[in-house]
Amino acid sequence: MAKLQDYYKNDKSLNIEFVYRDKRPDQGCKFIVTITENRSIVVSEVGWTDFTLNKFVEMLNNFPMDLYNGYFSHYDESFEWKWIEQSDHEQLFLITVFTAGDEFSYTSSIQEIRALGAAILEEINYAPHFDSK
Repeated sequence: MAKLQDYYKNDKSLNIEFVYRDKRPDQGCKFIVTITENRSIVVSEVGWTDFTLNKFVEMLNNFPMDLYNGYFSHYDESFEWKWIEQSDHEQLFLITVFTAGDEFSYTSSIQEIRALGAAILEEINYAPHFDSK
């Protein structure tokens, strides 16, 4: 499971776990986003094309990419990110995540965001393959 932990609050995190990935051309994946905060849990299921997934991982691994101008959006199911820099010296960012009609915010460092990208890439490699039979 890939996890982004809030910099200030230990009880606040975002987890991503893959249900499956279909590696055929023009196919995609399904993953579960679990948001925890103050003992509350919100779970969303997201389906993306491989194109969107690859762009998201690229954005995380190279965070912050000027190309996105502080906002990652796409045409697939809703799971979008918006960010602004909070602190130059600590390189902290306020990340706002939009999923399933809800909005959640996290403070995180560049290193933690890039680590999330690496963890998602690892999750992708081990995601169950979609069997279309």
